[in-house]
Amino acid sequence: MKRFAFKISAPSFAALMIAGLLASCGSSEPASSTAPPESVSTHATAKAKHHAKKHHAKKHHAKKRVASVSSAGTGRCSDYSTQADAQRAADTRDADGDGIYCESLPCPCLKKGGKKQTGTSPKPEAGCSKPSTVQRLGFSATKYPNIRRHFLSAVRRGWPSILVLDRTGASSRRDRLLTGIATKSGYDRDEYPPAVGRGRGSSGLKRGANPVGWMASVMLVPSSENRSHGSVMGIKLRRFCSGTRFRYVFY
Repeated sequence: MKRFAFKISAPSFAALMIAGLLASCGSSEPASSTAPPESVSTHATAKAKHHAKKHHAKKHHAKKRVASVSSAGTGRCSDYSTQADAQRAADTRDADGDGIYCESLPCPCLKKGGKKQTGTSPKPEAGCSKPSTVQRLGFSATKYPNIRRHFLSAVRRGWPSILVLDRTGASSRRDRLLTGIATKSGYDRDEYPPAVGRGRGSSGLKRGANPVGWMASVMLVPSSENRSHGSVMGIKLRRFCSGTRFRYVFY
């Protein structure tokens, strides 16, 4: 018996396969891949509401952040001579969030929890003395040339050369004086008389009310010079009680 082999080209075979598939489908309808119009509309509405709610939440969060930043401390470390003063006032930005303000300022220093200064009188200064004579606070004219120039200029304009130590309300007097006075990068606003040396004594120390004695002369001096001078002055005055008279002396 002879065997017959039918030769079918590749294109013809493909055509036959497609025809067979179409025939096998018959009248069956392909499943629809799309949802009914009502379902699509409902889904789109829900999605739009979700996006709107998410956008509103982001906007609200952004507003809270802005409010938080605007309510942060507005004071500057350069407003204070020592870290302890800045810690008591607690009105500057705490960059690292550890609760300690102006850590770059010289001591005396206070750690987290240092009480903010209020208008009430502090506790008696234990272990201090109050000499009857004027105490001379010596400073180097070479090391503090700008502080010396400011001191001499202020005295010539009528500010007193003899001051009275008054620690109560010093931060409040400083804040009132420096409000609105422009700053400059690399410079501090030096005060004469200093905040701890006005508010009591002669009429020259009582200029300005609420708080008493807030007025003083202000001059921009290099930050390093001003902060060093403030630290040295704080050390020299540490052993004296409020009410002690003192004066600057440059050598």
